[in-house]
This record gives sequence, structure tokens and C-alpha cells, in this order.
Amino acid sequence: MARILDARGATRVRVSPDERWVCYVTDVTGTPQLWRVPAAGGMPERLTFDCDRVGAYRFSPDGSRIAYGADRGGNERWQLWVMDAGGTNARRLSEREDRIHHLRAWTVDGRSLLVHANLRDERFFDLVSYDAATGAARLLHRHDGTASDATPLPDGAVVLTLNRRRGDEHDLVLVTPDGATRRLTPDDPPARHVVVGAGSDHVMVRTDRGRELSGLAVVRLDGALEWVRSPDHDVEDAGASRTTRAYAVNVDGWSEMRVEGDGRESPLAGLPPGALAQDLIGDSLSVVGDTVAVAWARYDAPATVYVARRGETARVLVPPGLSGLAPSALPRTRLVSWPTFDGRTIPGFLLTPRGAAHGPRPTVIDVHGGPESQARPSWNPRSVALVAAGFNVLWPNVRGSTGYGKTYQALDDVEKRLDSVRDLDAAAAWLADAGIAPADRIGVMGQSYGGYMTLAAVAFFPERGWAAAVDVYGIASFLSFFERTDAWRRPLRAAEYGDPVKDRDLLVSLSPITRLDAIRAPLMVIHGANDPRVPIGETEQIVAALRAKGRDVEYLRYEDEGHGLAKTKNRADAYPKVVAFFERHLMR
Repeated sequence: MARILDARGATRVRVSPDERWVCYVTDVTGTPQLWRVPAAGGMPERLTFDCDRVGAYRFSPDGSRIAYGADRGGNERWQLWVMDAGGTNARRLSEREDRIHHLRAWTVDGRSLLVHANLRDERFFDLVSYDAATGAARLLHRHDGTASDATPLPDGAVVLTLNRRRGDEHDLVLVTPDGATRRLTPDDPPARHVVVGAGSDHVMVRTDRGRELSGLAVVRLDGALEWVRSPDHDVEDAGASRTTRAYAVNVDGWSEMRVEGDGRESPLAGLPPGALAQDLIGDSLSVVGDTVAVAWARYDAPATVYVARRGETARVLVPPGLSGLAPSALPRTRLVSWPTFDGRTIPGFLLTPRGAAHGPRPTVIDVHGGPESQARPSWNPRSVALVAAGFNVLWPNVRGSTGYGKTYQALDDVEKRLDSVRDLDAAAAWLADAGIAPADRIGVMGQSYGGYMTLAAVAFFPERGWAAAVDVYGIASFLSFFERTDAWRRPLRAAEYGDPVKDRDLLVSLSPITRLDAIRAPLMVIHGANDPRVPIGETEQIVAALRAKGRDVEYLRYEDEGHGLAKTKNRADAYPKVVAFFERHLMR
């Protein structure tokens, strides 16, 4: 267990403007901090020391400085910092610790930062320019809503990516240097637009406009759209320079990287089977000049940074730290699927111990968050520890998951919420019917929305006989969730879950807190006290209510965490307890 928890990887890659350096984030020191390493290979250097953890970061256009965001205790109140590219002279620019500052980009002249900040109203994110020398703030665009990005153009204009009804539907808006605005995208059809590159008269976007799956397209400043690549799978990330373009397609949860330049396209050679290493911040792919850097995930190793020049084979730049773990101790994984209640087939990944005897073994179903997310073949120390302890682990991609098209993603919206829980119940039935797990030794766990799924499974489908459940900062009551989650998130979540006023009765009926008498499975609950997304009140109320009924509930609360366990010391406390909890109840 100690070795599994000590294994380290690297994510959030960015290539410096001169292509000499690659920056990345790793928690090798115990918290996520920013590092850099020569692109040609060499000794890594730590860059950040003054913050709890690093969020988004950006190189200045000349590469001499780095701007970054940092929060405290996982509260996601990101503050703005600027330092020299070598990590010296770090200074904070923002002043409002009670507000969120989403770093988007440097201005083209390198004098200011483009930031979406909710200074005016905690519900709304305006575009604000922060002077990189003085910290002086200037309002550039007022927006009564949330926003996803801001892309500077060479003439000083900015293309804004503004969220519409949901976080995966966007408007692109051009803000000219004189402050005038012009929409670049139509009202219909609503679509995702994620900017991955820009020129003087266009932006390149990842979009699903008029399509079931995302492709690559150019949107010109007159609003015209021209498709560049429209493969038969989701384009999940992309990057572009003047000479090189790289993008990844999502094939049943695995990623396939493609690189093109000089009119030729080819797979990026040298990558093992895996997927882009993505987290809450992103930045898994960077393209500058002819250099491509990628943070690459595997189920049997922490995330690894690869780098390649266009036309070359990718090589390891930042290797994973495996802490002496033997390959025989790491899980095998395979893509599986099972039938569900309406005749659909649900995909997932099954992790099993290497060299284990065939036959049923206790199994934990681990549900991803989101729900707009997807279980991928990536390193998960909690799952690795469970497999090392003798369990199977199933990662399901129930309806509502991304990567399979817009129709599949919308199958759990609002009144269809419990259909995704039925897919989870069907997974447990399949595990038993296929002889993978004994029917009475199946557990369930999940974090964030996966925590809701865990509570819903044991509350709405108790007849499954779940042997144990671990809820990691999940939603217990949709009504109290909407009352307490950060104000800016409420409209986006209402589009997915239902409106807390109009759909009040429905949300009550879908809340596990209303089904306490049905919950029989032993329960462990884990939560960070500073969580702004799923406030800790969700956990406090279900723990108190179940304990009042004499139920078996273990509760782990971490005072210096938010929406997740970002600190090594807290994972080292929680994960062994999770494994021990499942051992007590599934390996009896």
C-alpha cells in the first residue's frame, strides 16, 4: 500500500514558446506543484513554492514569465500569481480571496493577463484584464453567466467562449480592441466549441456542431465554419501551431494520437496503449512549433510526459515514479460490456489481479464523477490498491458518460436520472451472472457524481444486496445541494439534474436522503471540508441521519481538502481505510 500511494505521475503539460522547456504539474512533494524540464531531457526543476496547489498556468508570449492560479485547502478560489520562468520573483496579483480568478491567457503584447473573474457578482464571470506588473484590473467584457475560455488574436481582439444553458454548449463571441462584440456561432444548433488554436482571421475549434461526435473545424471571424477533421470517434483534445497540428480521438475510452504537418498525417508513434491524462484543469496536450508534448495515462503506471518533434517517435520526458512496484502487482484491464434494462449495452473496464486463479472474486464497482466524464484506462491508486488486495474493480461508463456521442450523454438528463443507476444495477447483475463476482460480495463506490450514484444504488436498488458502499463527496439531497453549491454552478447543474424550483418534486424523489430506510449496506463516507462543488453538508446530513437510525457508517472528514483529496498525506490516510473497509465486508 505504501508503495502504491507513493507512486507519482505528471500532468498538465505546456511547451515553452522557444520549445526549450516543458512544464508539468506533479504532486511528488505532497501537493500539486509546477515543474519544468528541458525538452531535450535533463534534470527537472521545481518552480512553485508559495502555494497550496497550482491550478491553470500560462507562459508569457516571450517565455520569460509564467502566470498561474493557486487556491487554499481545495476551496477553488483561484488567485493570480506571476513569476519569472525559472520560478523566481513570484508575486500575487489578485486581491479578492473570496472570488474566483480563472486564468485564460496572456495578451499578445505580454503586458496583461486575460482572466474570467466573478468580482462583480459571484454568479457571473466577466472578462478582466490584469496588468502583469501592477495587478491593476480592467473590465473588458461584462457577462451575466459563466465562461470557458478567452483566446487572444494578433490584433488585440479576443474570442470568448461563453457557456450557454450547459457547460458543453458554447457561444463564441469576438470582442474587438475597441470593446465591440460580435457573435461567431449560431443559436441553433447548440454545440460545444472549444478553441484549440488561433490565427489572424480564425480560430480552430473542437466542436460537435450538427454532429453526434466532436471533430475539428475552423471558425472564421465572419462566422463561417469549415470542417478540418471529422472522424468516426470523438476528438477529445487538440493543439495547433503554424506548422504542426496534433489531436486525440477517443476510441472506446482509449486515446489515439495523430500528428500532421506539411499536408501529411500519421499516428504519434511511441505511445503505449492508454489515454490522455486529464484532470479538473486539463492541459493534457501542448503543441508549439514542431514540438508535441502529451501527458499520457495508463492503468498500470502513473501519468507520463512524452515529447516528440513532428515526424519523430515520442520519447519519455518525465517518467512515472513507480516506487519499486513490480509489474506482477499491478492490475490487468480489459474492455467489457453488459446488457441493461432497455436493451442497450453498457461499456466499462474490468481490472483484475495478474496471475490470479479463474473464478469469482469479490468485486468493487467504482463509478466516475461528472456525470459528463468517462472512465478511462488511467492510473488510480485506490483501484490499484484494491486489486493488489485481491479484488476485481469494474469502472462502468453508464449512460450519461462522455465519449460515446451526444445522444448517449443525454440519456440520464433530469427525469431519466435513475436510468443510469439501473445501468449500475445491471453491472452488478452481470458480474454475478458471468461468474466474475459472488452475488453477495459486490461493493460500490464513487466520488462526486459517482458518490451520488453510490448512494442511489444502495438506496434505490437495495434488493441487489450490496455488500458495502463508499461515498466520496456525493450528493445526498439535490435540494440542499442546489442551496449550498457555489452560485455560479447552479444554472449549469440545473440543466443536467433538473430545476430546483420547477422540478422540485422530481429532485426530492431522486435524492438518496429520502430513502434512508432502504439503505442496508455498510457505508463509508469521505469528504473535504472546503468543497465548493458538493458542499460537505451533503455528507454531514446523510451520516447523521443514518447514524440516528443505528446504521453502520464510517466518516472521514479532511479539513484541508476541497472537491477531492489533493494532498498525499490525506490519500495515505483514506485509501488504506477504504481497502480495509471493503476487506471487512466483502472478504468475510
